[in-house]
Amino acid sequence: MTHFIIRRIKELIILFKYYNFSTFRKNKKQLFVAFFDNKRNTFGLTDRLKGAISLYAFSKIKNAPYKLVFTYPFDLSLFFMPNQYEWLANENEISNYVLDTKLLIVQGENGKRLLNSKTKKQLHVYINRDYLPLLNETFNTNFEWRELFYELFKPTEKLNAQINYHLSRINSDYIACVFRFQALIGDFKEYNFPILPSGEQQDLIKTCTEVLCSLRAKHNLPILVTSDSFTFLSHISELDNIFIIPGEIVHIDCTYNAAEDVYMKSFIDFMMCSKASKIYNIVTGQMYSSEFPLYAAKVNNVPFERIII
Repeated sequence: MTHFIIRRIKELIILFKYYNFSTFRKNKKQLFVAFFDNKRNTFGLTDRLKGAISLYAFSKIKNAPYKLVFTYPFDLSLFFMPNQYEWLANENEISNYVLDTKLLIVQGENGKRLLNSKTKKQLHVYINRDYLPLLNETFNTNFEWRELFYELFKPTEKLNAQINYHLSRINSDYIACVFRFQALIGDFKEYNFPILPSGEQQDLIKTCTEVLCSLRAKHNLPILVTSDSFTFLSHISELDNIFIIPGEIVHIDCTYNAAEDVYMKSFIDFMMCSKASKIYNIVTGQMYSSEFPLYAAKVNNVPFERIII
């Protein structure tokens, strides 16, 4: 009950700050709208894609038009454009009148409040979880993340050019290894996560490098390595048959004014992982078990394995 009250207070704060309480109604048509804007933190790229695709699936169940407002800290259409479904919203399609809308913040929730929402109004939702298993179980559907991803998205020409460039660099089958340190090595800004002492940082880098080399020997294939640590990537960049995507590394929920090319790197990493023969996520007890490689694997049904050191 306490959680529900806190969530409802947050919803009311957004309504009072950004919506019009006039008794006048625009009577806009019903829409299900996934929001990732500057009104509240909406977490990283993977969480946003999970939420966007989940609400799209729910809109299909309810036969409601769907729109995606992903405008902060960049516009998603810089990197992903509509594929089979037009999710870009015109400015006059979305109402900011309270009487026209129902607002939900379901970030971190079990999804039941979303599924139980009944409205003919526009449903505006802040959402960051994969609810496809719940939707399939509740409504006897068989949604697959990969199919919905490709219904919604395709890379822009600029992103696609970068993907093709890096595929040509590797020029063979490859595996992908993802290392998510958060702030442990002290070179990545993400909320208030702890930083290891210098000696422990070096031990962690050494351990992860040893695992990487063992996978290279096992597969006898080039390895694409993605990580949130520039220090780690620099350390392994000179190893034979190891490929990295150059560029600055940021967390999109913690960096609000970076250049387009900085945000581009996350999309290149994600799509390049999705084209690997297999994806590994290597973690220790201190590192983060990232869902970034798991959902990259789902894009093309690539085998995925999490190695816990």
